[in-house]
Amino acid sequence: MLMLTLILSIPVSSSENSGSVVHVRGGGSVLLEHVTGVWCEVCADHEPWVAAMVESNDERLIRVDLHDVIEDPLGNEAATHRRMRLNHTLPFPTYHMDGHAESTSSVSRGELQMSLLAAESARKTHEVLEATITADESGGIVTVAVADPIQVDGTQLTLLLLETSVTISVEEATNGLLVHPAVLHSVMSIEIGGNKTIKPLDWGVVEMSEGSGLNAVFEFGWPEGVNADTVTLVVVHEVVEVGNGPATLSALSWAVEGPSEYVQSSGWVVLLLIGCAFVSLFLRSRSSF
Repeated sequence: MLMLTLILSIPVSSSENSGSVVHVRGGGSVLLEHVTGVWCEVCADHEPWVAAMVESNDERLIRVDLHDVIEDPLGNEAATHRRMRLNHTLPFPTYHMDGHAESTSSVSRGELQMSLLAAESARKTHEVLEATITADESGGIVTVAVADPIQVDGTQLTLLLLETSVTISVEEATNGLLVHPAVLHSVMSIEIGGNKTIKPLDWGVVEMSEGSGLNAVFEFGWPEGVNADTVTLVVVHEVVEVGNGPATLSALSWAVEGPSEYVQSSGWVVLLLIGCAFVSLFLRSRSSF
């Protein structure tokens, strides 16, 4: 009985997710940068199966929507910067998997799934990306570390802030699509040599920090109309100039309102321990007869 009491006293949630501090670890996700616009009819036709594909692949895929700045209320300078980085000159929609573009209007869910597999295969090896996020009502601090980077020269660490879901008016939705997921709002990058990109310029600050491997600290405020309950943060280690190879070396995301993987797994460990305790008590009670 003492053992059962001790096990039941173990907290289900981790202190890493109590309050506003969360630690996440990963890096194997493929970055899907989706060039789109509220006026794009094909984009609206594709959206049901794109959303289903992203959901079904879960952590294998991180979706980032880059909206056009022309006649699109969701377009902004951060999205324009990312499109320029990808050398985007193709039609709408275009799906960039780790920098490689799929652009035909007839592209299907199956073809996009094959592109995901190709992007995963193109990464020669896997690097671990870690981030600690501290957030409150005014903004946040994200500390990023890549302990054993695949590549250092010619790379940068990037923080993307996405609005998890945005609803626009009927008047604004030229293609009839009212709800838009994963809309890029802001971006900060720091190259290994120290060059920085911040869009919009007043969003925050970023600096490289000491430590083994690659390390950076991003500090930012919540943009107007955006808060911790409505955003997803994406951290990326990527090449500065997109070429023929994979543009993304590692990527992970965290929806601010969601629990961390560590906390969820802790709950299962506790349930397993409780089950073992009950089995042990049952066997002891039988042996006493």
